[in-house]
Amino acid sequence: MNKNIIIFGIAGIVAILSIGGYFVLSMKANDSNHNTIPVPSPYQNQTEIRIPVSDISTTATFYFYDSNDVSIRYFVVKDSQGNVHVAFDACDVCYEAKKGYKQNDDVMHCINCGKEFPITSIGVENTAGGCWPSYLPIRIDDNTVVIKISDLKAKSYMF
Repeated sequence: MNKNIIIFGIAGIVAILSIGGYFVLSMKANDSNHNTIPVPSPYQNQTEIRIPVSDISTTATFYFYDSNDVSIRYFVVKDSQGNVHVAFDACDVCYEAKKGYKQNDDVMHCINCGKEFPITSIGVENTAGGCWPSYLPIRIDDNTVVIKISDLKAKSYMF
């Protein structure tokens, strides 16, 4: 066999694999409902999840907690004043669509209905009805956000 044919053949295979890998990764990223792919809940024990406030930024981080093969998603984000906001990555109304939220600057955008919520308004119960990032109770203890696993499990039906 000609040496040039072998070199071109190997180069072709590498190019095909590289392009194919790019498209697979792109499709996976585009299939996601979020700015980023959710990551497992950090620092958890049997009863709670703890997230250092220093780990939270103005870019929402999406997490998940697995409960009986259900991936319960939530996000944490700071507003421009440094206040922490946490909510389920599910809407009180749109949750059946299983689409969640994405961040657009200083608002969270419902991927299903398009309604937007200022980050400063997230983390409180929905008193008005309609689309709303579902409330997830938290407490802040020693500069650490504490989430009860029982509160996550209580809304597993949304996922």
